[in-house]
Amino acid sequence: MPRFISPRPAFEGARDAWLRHAPGWLPRRTTAGGLVLVLLAVLTVGTGATAVTAALLTNHHTPVADTPLAAAPPGSLGQLIAPGAKPPPAPPRHHRHLVSATLLVSDKQPLTFRQLSRLQKLSGVRRVQTVMAGHERVEGHNAFVLGVDPATFRSWTPKLTADSNPLWQTVEDGELATSFDMGENTNLPLGGTVPVGNRHGSAAMRIGAFASVGMAGVDAVMSTARAAQLGLSADTGALISAPKADPLKLRRAAIELLGHGVHVELLREVIVTRDAGEFLTRLQIYNFLKAAESRIGLPYVWGAAGPSSFDCSGLVQWAFAQAGIAMPRVSEEQFFTGPHVPYEDARPGDLLFWHYNKSDPTDVDHVAIYAGNGMMVVAPHTGEYVEYVPVPLNDMAGVVRVDPSLAAELA
Repeated sequence: MPRFISPRPAFEGARDAWLRHAPGWLPRRTTAGGLVLVLLAVLTVGTGATAVTAALLTNHHTPVADTPLAAAPPGSLGQLIAPGAKPPPAPPRHHRHLVSATLLVSDKQPLTFRQLSRLQKLSGVRRVQTVMAGHERVEGHNAFVLGVDPATFRSWTPKLTADSNPLWQTVEDGELATSFDMGENTNLPLGGTVPVGNRHGSAAMRIGAFASVGMAGVDAVMSTARAAQLGLSADTGALISAPKADPLKLRRAAIELLGHGVHVELLREVIVTRDAGEFLTRLQIYNFLKAAESRIGLPYVWGAAGPSSFDCSGLVQWAFAQAGIAMPRVSEEQFFTGPHVPYEDARPGDLLFWHYNKSDPTDVDHVAIYAGNGMMVVAPHTGEYVEYVPVPLNDMAGVVRVDPSLAAELA
């Protein structure tokens, strides 16, 4: 139980021409004659929500609507639940209030009672809830999963998800809930059964629907009973709610308390102030754009981070690493790495983001590198290859100008 405590010459021409004639606003790390160019920018880091899939096995809850799930209207949550679900006969245990999730902590070893108590005492923390956290292979694909008690965990998720009784009955009944990104890009069979496990154990689990848990990097959720069956340990993860705290300061405090071996991820927006000296230099932009361009033609593979195959965020992380810049692994966290600017003001080297999860308009699940002149370098989707293509503006979530120091802090 949880505790509460494309063409290379065109690409190269656009890149080199921009870098050669870059305007004077481009930040530099040097000063001359005592003059320091300082540009203050308000950095708004938006929430990136990771979507999940869910299914129904047996049911004891009342459905959201009288409409059969398989016949629900387009765009509704019901349409996203696999057919074959039985309507739950009894009212569910419903969340009373939504909880603002600030951080997700995870470790290979269970967090001790002392560690959890100290987390609870950090400034601004209102609530701590433990979960089971770890990596599993889902039909051969690596996934970061949480083992949860639906009755308590659901209040930590976005409203649409928290309100879905069929979704949480699915998890409670032992089925797997996987992300939109993972489900679509690994071709997982919605409503089908797949092998899930690790070296400690395995099980055949049914996948049933799509929704969002709103937590960066979480690929799937399951019940604590299922997680234990697969060898995950209790208290290997913890959710922290501190709605009025500075998330970056709280994250630093949690890392100092727990040690750098423990993963601490941001789960909500943060506003900070940066100056021009903390943005990318011409040389850094040139190097990572050139690195990204060198990968054109290599295959997209979900979960891959190079050097011979990539998913969208894996390409970003690898290309930046070639310029000596540390980046977080997943697109939701990369969305946090600098100030958000209008697309009309995008410059080569900025990151472009999209949200394709219709059940959660705040979700961020795709990223590309802007190359200038309306073009981008991107690892698109399963079955495709890294390419240099025009930027699609539909469903765009935002444009981020990367701050290397912030990116390294979140990596």
